[in-house]
Amino acid sequence: MTKLRVGVAGAAGFTGGELVRILLQHPRFELVQAASNSHAGEPLHSAHPHLRGLSALSFLPAAEPEGLDALFLAGGHGEAMELAPALLQKAPGLKLVDLSGDFRLRDAALYPLWYGRRHAAPALLGRFAYGLPELDAAAVRGAGLVSNPGCIATAAALSLGPLAKAGVKATAAVTAITGSSGSGVKPSATTHHPLREGNVRAYKPLSHQHAPEVEQLLGRLGGEIGLALTAVSGPFVRGIYSVTNLELSSDWTDARLRSAFEDAYEGAAFVRLLDAPPELNAVTGSNHCDIHVRMEGRRAVVIAALDNLVKGAAGQAVQNLNLMLGFDEAEGLRFPGIYP
Repeated sequence: MTKLRVGVAGAAGFTGGELVRILLQHPRFELVQAASNSHAGEPLHSAHPHLRGLSALSFLPAAEPEGLDALFLAGGHGEAMELAPALLQKAPGLKLVDLSGDFRLRDAALYPLWYGRRHAAPALLGRFAYGLPELDAAAVRGAGLVSNPGCIATAAALSLGPLAKAGVKATAAVTAITGSSGSGVKPSATTHHPLREGNVRAYKPLSHQHAPEVEQLLGRLGGEIGLALTAVSGPFVRGIYSVTNLELSSDWTDARLRSAFEDAYEGAAFVRLLDAPPELNAVTGSNHCDIHVRMEGRRAVVIAALDNLVKGAAGQAVQNLNLMLGFDEAEGLRFPGIYP
């Protein structure tokens, strides 16, 4: 089997490291480039010691698109919108999967509000498909450019997607606790793990940048579900644990709620519906999202757990590229997590 040549830009970060780890074991892809300006010329294990001996690659200072079939953009917010036009000009047929927030929102006017910057490539916004395969695989299959959802957004959208498909109109209160790895390699006063250990802190209440991308997707699926999202910094490294509460109309029952989720995720490779609330440890290191739903009276709760670096980032990005190229979406991702 001839493998497709892929690269990773921003490969020295936590998400970049997960992409490298997954791609080195993928049966259909050959990792031929790993780019990082901060680690240029150094071997991969200089940033990712667990990958020592698995690859002879060294970091390039920047991605070189010529000769690549696909490139993952795993840099910080604002980088992809600057890079993408030049990359596509040099290699028009290049498949791109962007893991930042740069192409998640359709409306360029929303970027100053939610990301604090004007969009540098607004003409490309309409060309990027939003890549959440369990809810809209058709948008991804065969696409040339895909925007990978945010980690909290993935948990929230998977928690509410079946209800949006059922035409629900409601406001959902989502509280999502997230691990420190989601804040990236460089620590700050509020993200540095020693300051998070043994501590819990809410941030960006009702103003988190993942909210509009979820509402955008839910609206496209047929629902009118508003998000009241509060993110919480958790005292652990990996994971998203989200609790979603909403009130449904009187014609909804616990049985109907469960049935909606079972129908929506029938055959889904990476969504597991549980009879009890999920454990975060059970998804760590895997591309799974575990979900539990329950209804009492008109109040419904959806509880979801996933690994922010895998299903919330790198694993989902590879899942998207699989679909873009016509492969089984689970190719190279059928690995369990680690437990406990």
